[in-house]
Amino acid sequence: MDSRERFLTALKGGTPDRVPIEEHLFSLKLQKEILGYNTELYEGASQTELASRLGIDMIWSPVNGFCGIEEIPHKTNEYYRDEWGVTYKKNGWPIIAQVDVPIKNREDWQKYKMPEVKTSYRCNIIRDTISANNSNLAVVAGMLGPFTMMTWYFMDFESFSMAIFMDPDLIHEIIKVYVDWTLKVAQLAMNEGGVDAFQISDDWGGTNGLLISPEQFREFFTGPFAIMVKGLESLGAPVIMHNDGNIWDILDDLVDTGIKGFHPVEKAAGMDLLKVKERYKGRLCPIGNVNNKTTMVSGSPEDVKNEVLECLKIAAPGGGYIISTDHSLHDDIPLENVLSLIETVKKHGQYPINL
Repeated sequence: MDSRERFLTALKGGTPDRVPIEEHLFSLKLQKEILGYNTELYEGASQTELASRLGIDMIWSPVNGFCGIEEIPHKTNEYYRDEWGVTYKKNGWPIIAQVDVPIKNREDWQKYKMPEVKTSYRCNIIRDTISANNSNLAVVAGMLGPFTMMTWYFMDFESFSMAIFMDPDLIHEIIKVYVDWTLKVAQLAMNEGGVDAFQISDDWGGTNGLLISPEQFREFFTGPFAIMVKGLESLGAPVIMHNDGNIWDILDDLVDTGIKGFHPVEKAAGMDLLKVKERYKGRLCPIGNVNNKTTMVSGSPEDVKNEVLECLKIAAPGGGYIISTDHSLHDDIPLENVLSLIETVKKHGQYPINL
């Protein structure tokens, strides 16, 4: 199998030749160590080359307009505003936290103008990824989900928390417009002819539990999220949800929306890989569970190997599992630990699994 076939087979619940590897390559240090150079922006071609050289089976490629990812370079500590009207202070790579948002109340929403859907740049990263994909990696098109957009980019959490009680219809209105926008953009991505799956990044939980109550998620977000999933699947590609944190109280609802993969099964937030695998067997492919906050950062290559073997033993039998760290590869992770993860999977993740 090539990487694309391997990844999609596991994502759809099947048994490939070996366990596929997914990673989000959010590290300039790693880029420099492997490629010998850095890019100012998150670019499709360089990220695809990096994934290919490392031996990762997929590449995450966001649509242009993914909030927090720069479209043009900015200087450190420079303030700037994106096409959504969100203000940032340049302080990281590739995703930068916002410092101000465009909508605080209904009056702001009435004056707000959504970004154009069809622009010359909307699929630049995806297009460059597809063009550079000589290794037949699975291309996963990335977009943000309704909760993250609502509480981080349209509004801040304080304004959102007021609105759900003072003007709940405002929340419903904004989410509907955003879901419609996203599905139109997803069609543009599919038109590029090389997208294999979609990933909705939408963090609903913190380390100890959900960020709002399960009842509030069901009132405002699970319905629109299901519409988004069904719309994406209708374009012919399976859907992965990236959702950090402890989300046990709402995970049944999310699985019912039709997502095929759940990333990153965050170990530090109490997301038990065995429980996820057994509870949703045949319905959901868990992706992740190698701790990128402790083991990958401060552990030895042997520690990484042992944790990878544990994940393989738990979730690989029977197929339907993709391994990765429980978020991304970042600058604090030593190269030798990255290589240990990949080499261990390639040596011990072959089917039939025999650990």
